[in-house]
Amino acid sequence: GRWGPADPGGHLGLLIVEGVLLREVRLLGTSSAEVLGEGDVVRPWDVDGAHALPVPADLHWSVLVPCEVAILGPQFLRRPGRWPEVLARLAGRCVSRAQALALHDALTNLKHVETRLLVQFWHLAERFGRVGPTGLSIQLPLTHEMLGKLVGATRPSVTTALGRLAARELLVRENGSTWRLSHDSGEALAPLPVEADTQLVA
Repeated sequence: GRWGPADPGGHLGLLIVEGVLLREVRLLGTSSAEVLGEGDVVRPWDVDGAHALPVPADLHWSVLVPCEVAILGPQFLRRPGRWPEVLARLAGRCVSRAQALALHDALTNLKHVETRLLVQFWHLAERFGRVGPTGLSIQLPLTHEMLGKLVGATRPSVTTALGRLAARELLVRENGSTWRLSHDSGEALAPLPVEADTQLVA
């Protein structure tokens, strides 16, 4: 659903100051999700594809870690002209999110669910992880269903893939909300050598 100011006109958006949100887009019985955290700018009053798709898209927000947001409203927009670096940083955050969505799109096209999960957790670890002696610790209460929406797979497929990764000690759920990603899991993602294309073009 939508949330935010009663009248969002003139608002740049909401800046996540702390906490973690899961943003889910539901379309024709399928779902896709992204994880948002500190520094991300969101506009929850906007609807994906509202003016381009023949069918409506439904939005659903979940709070993974309690959040605090700053309202970037008209008063805010009248001030940063004196500090252009503030607007530059905000623009950078918006571009970073667009790049993350492009990565997400590529991730969901990877062949194996285990690979998708490892790439997704490395991406999450970059923002939310902590380095430990046995790997990277990521404290996020992600269910198998949520992970399926993040990597474009069904919940049973995610459950099976997580079992295989845990058996290899590459990705282990240590309790209800903490995941441990081993340092060796990066080597499991090493791409296979690609044969050079020797075909000549006339």
